[in-house]
Amino acid sequence: MALLLYVHLGHHAEANQAMGFCFFNSIAVACRLLQQRQAVRRILIVDWDVHHGNGTQQIFYDDRSVLYLSIHRHDEGNFFPGTGAPGECGAGSGLGYNVNIAWSGGLQPPLGDAEYLAAFRTVVMPIARVRNKL
Repeated sequence: MALLLYVHLGHHAEANQAMGFCFFNSIAVACRLLQQRQAVRRILIVDWDVHHGNGTQQIFYDDRSVLYLSIHRHDEGNFFPGTGAPGECGAGSGLGYNVNIAWSGGLQPPLGDAEYLAAFRTVVMPIARVRNKL
């Protein structure tokens, strides 16, 4: 059974370091507790925020049990925290379990409902459907 979480609580906090006003990565803690106490085997985190969740990505980067998907502003790495390029797609057994939808271009014109709806329809939901079957 897959669990879908739509939050970004503490998403800048890395495994060993607070960052971006985030002291604890609450979503990472919740995922680990679900895995340990409820035997949840597959988790999908969808993080949509103007900033990339660098901490959440770092914590799960080589972990295939958690698929991390982030929608954020990137501007070729010039927007805080500078991570979350589309090519950052996981490592080791987690390769392919990290997906970044990175908006660029200084957000001119600004992003709106149409862009987010397109991202959800063409990327997020198809990945969620496949993840649920793995």
